Formats: sequence, C-alpha cells, structure tokens
Amino acid sequence: MREVPYLPFLRWLLLAGLILFGLYITWDMDLLSRMIASDRTRISLLILGLFGMASFHCAWRSFSLSREHNALSAIILRSRAAPLRVLEQKLRNGGETLPSSLASEYLAGVLGSGAARDNQLLAEVLAEQARGQHEAGWFATGMLVKLGLLGTVVGFVMMLGSVAHLESFDVGDVQQLLQHMTSGMGVALNTTLLGLTGSMLLGMQYLLLDRAADRLVARAVQFAECYVPQADGDTPAREY
Repeated sequence: MREVPYLPFLRWLLLAGLILFGLYITWDMDLLSRMIASDRTRISLLILGLFGMASFHCAWRSFSLSREHNALSAIILRSRAAPLRVLEQKLRNGGETLPSSLASEYLAGVLGSGAARDNQLLAEVLAEQARGQHEAGWFATGMLVKLGLLGTVVGFVMMLGSVAHLESFDVGDVQQLLQHMTSGMGVALNTTLLGLTGSMLLGMQYLLLDRAADRLVARAVQFAECYVPQADGDTPAREY
C-alpha cells in the first residue's frame, strides 16, 4: 500500500493557498485593512499574528509528517527485498541500518519485544509522538476564539464608557457620543469576526495534521502486526 510522496504537505499547501486567496480578496476589497485600522485595542493584530504563527507551525508539522510517511513507505518497500532485523536497537534491512524515523523506532521496538502488551504500549508511544505537538496548535485555536470574545467585551466597555462621560444632550455631544459608540461596536464586532474565522481556518489545518498522524500510526501498526516477521525469524513476511 503506497502513498503519494509528501501528501500531507501537499494537502496543507492546497488549504493554505485557498486561505491566502481569501486574505487577498478581503485586503483588495479594503475590508481587512479597515478592520485593523478601526481597532484601537490592536487585538485584531494579535489575532492575525497568532494565526500566522500557528499556520507556520502547521506547515512545519505537515512537512515533518510527510517525511515520516515517506520513511515508512521506504521501509515497507525494502522489507520485500530482505527481512527486517534489529541490531543494537536499530532497524536493519539486510546489512544496512535504516534511517531513524518514528516508524523505524516503533518497528525496532516491536521486533525486539515480541510481547503483545509491549507492542500495544509502543503503538501508544508512536501515537503520542505523531500527534503530541498538535496540542499546542489546538490551544492556539481556542485562544483565537477567546481573543475574539475579549475584543467583544472591550468594545462594549468602550461603547458604554462613552455614555458615562456624557454631561448634556447637546447636538454636538450626541454626535460625539455616537462616534465613540460606533468605534466601540466596531472593535467588538471586528475582533469577534476575526477570532471566529481564524479559529475555524486554523482548526481545519490541525484537523488535516491529526488525520495525517492517524494514518501514519495506522499504517505502521498494520504493517507491524500483519506483515513484519517475528523476532525469531520463523514467521515469513507477507507482501504488504
């Protein structure tokens, strides 16, 4: 069962291209620039900055997972030519030591243990190594929503604060009051919109990463349980 090289990274590139196209459209229509300019609290810039850093983390993780998938595919192909063996806790194929990867470390542990309970623990460790770094990304996804809600609260405080300083109901004072209220309402709505939109788009990216990590673990476990020869070498490897 072969996989397209760098498939997780290619999927992320496709989603990132759509996101960049949407950002270009909103900037070209002067929507995004006006939202940033009208936000005196600069929470919008904080939301955009956090979204950008988390997206770069997604790019790095998708590339890393793509390399792990490629390494597993190479191990599967090479196992057809010669059986896999463990020497000094390193996975070997024939007389050559295979490059270090999550899959090679997991398979070396499986071949070295031979116990079903140990294999289950190794699979759990593999899943943690494949997905563990994504927890920070899901935290950033939740932070975008919280920053949007923070902007909503701050905007309403700004809007109501302008009413507290109203001393008379002259036409000039009322006009100034409406300007302050409009500014506060703009902060509340713009930060909420940016926070929710950024959270949804970032969540889609990390969902792709989680699915790529799950596929890596599933392929490695399936290969180890069904097609890798046992440590004593009595059970031949079946074609994968």
